[in-house]
Amino acid sequence: MKNSMITLSLCFIALLCNIDLLAQNYWIGGAPGQETNWNYARNWSQNQVPDWTEDVIITNVMTQSGYFPVISEEVQAVPHIEIQSNAMLTILPYGKLVIDGATTYKSGILLNGKLVATGGIAIANVAKQDIEQDGGEMYLRKGAWAGY
Repeated sequence: MKNSMITLSLCFIALLCNIDLLAQNYWIGGAPGQETNWNYARNWSQNQVPDWTEDVIITNVMTQSGYFPVISEEVQAVPHIEIQSNAMLTILPYGKLVIDGATTYKSGILLNGKLVATGGIAIANVAKQDIEQDGGEMYLRKGAWAGY
């Protein structure tokens, strides 16, 4: 009972202080034969495909693997994506990215790099704006924005 009260108290304090309790999963890319595949666990720092429990961070991997993520089918919903400077995320025509910010206090996408989408993007329940641009570039083609 005492441990439960301590855990509950820490969660309450985290909410009051606006502390993000989500894990971060960084794109590393370059897994042999699956170099750009978003849905391949070995392309991620946590060795698992991101889900609703993890913030996604796309870094500039040009000096490491050299491969940026490509979404070619529907992927699991995530609470937030940060695309860092000189990094890129591509969503192909049959790809779909869902961002559900119900578990975080951030924007849906923090865009410092490049987002190229010909597929679908759905963003809901975010505390800030859907896409927060900070010097990034966004290329959306016909049918790319699905909304929620």
